[in-house]
Amino acid sequence: MWKSACWVVALCMAAGCGSESSSLVPRRGGSRSGDVDGGSDGSGSSDGDGCDKTVVQSRPTTPDMLIVLDRSASMAPSGNESRTDRWRGSMEAVVEVTAALDEGIAFGLMTFPAARGGGGRLGPGDVTLQCAPGTLDVPLGLGKGGEIARALGRMGPGGFTPTAATLEAALSAIGSPTTADQAVTPPKYVLLVTDGDPNCSEDFGGLVGGGVTADPKAREATIAAIERLTDEGVQTYVVGYQTAQSSFAGQLDRMAAAGGTGDKKHRSVESGSELTRAFEELTGRALSCSYELSAPVDDASRVLVTVDGKPRALDRTADGWTLGGDRRTVTLTGAACDAAQRGAQFAIEVVCEPVLVI
Repeated sequence: MWKSACWVVALCMAAGCGSESSSLVPRRGGSRSGDVDGGSDGSGSSDGDGCDKTVVQSRPTTPDMLIVLDRSASMAPSGNESRTDRWRGSMEAVVEVTAALDEGIAFGLMTFPAARGGGGRLGPGDVTLQCAPGTLDVPLGLGKGGEIARALGRMGPGGFTPTAATLEAALSAIGSPTTADQAVTPPKYVLLVTDGDPNCSEDFGGLVGGGVTADPKAREATIAAIERLTDEGVQTYVVGYQTAQSSFAGQLDRMAAAGGTGDKKHRSVESGSELTRAFEELTGRALSCSYELSAPVDDASRVLVTVDGKPRALDRTADGWTLGGDRRTVTLTGAACDAAQRGAQFAIEVVCEPVLVI
């Protein structure tokens, strides 16, 4: 059963969450107006020398998720060895998930290569046309499910696989969550769905002997594009359509590992229904693992995040948490996010000394 919001997690492990604080860095020398004062509600405690520990109020955020969908020729039944209509399976999965969750996630759509002509199908023209980087088909926003369905209905598969250039364009489309004025920015995700090896660099040879030539430069450029997204605070999930046994599965694994999500391998699906389930999982992670704090954090080194009582490290993508550029969006990552999805309670506290997690 689809829901517009998933897995609401209890944030305060003890008695309560206390009042909002005008600054989330504890200070020595007593409390001030607006600070948590260690009262009987359990919201704060003192170490005896005037330093308060504050349990921070939080609420789930509305994430941005840009779906970057491969529409190259191999997505058509005539373009792959299994004779699978990967395009229809992908299109139906995207339409189902975005229709169900577009009130809780700001979805956008980018397809690649860029659609040309009325039907959006690319013929056997020159490499430049078939390698056109993806453009933004549907801008990010809430309530975009219908618009995404209509956009996909006008398209069909064709062309090569300009993954690197498309992901470079994706960063401009989704934007960086980094901000100079501490304005609240949502967590941001790219969900890449592809069935092919990246190509379309200047070294790409196109079709030779009925097959597409390998393109090592495009592979490395794709890794670099994902790493840039990660550096800018945008996490990238990589889903492959019938790619588990492909010759480029290792490349897709490298792409997934560079995405900052804690994944070490890409997620391969064999059908449209499996892709729907993968979308369900990944959108659920986006909904359940990012939280907006009641005020910006001035010193992230003094923020203690615990999941089931175990401290988790800042910026540890495999099992920890990250702090957004707005200084107030906390996102659990990897195993910490998995635990929260299973119902583990966690707390976000500001403490008196820098936190050291080994």
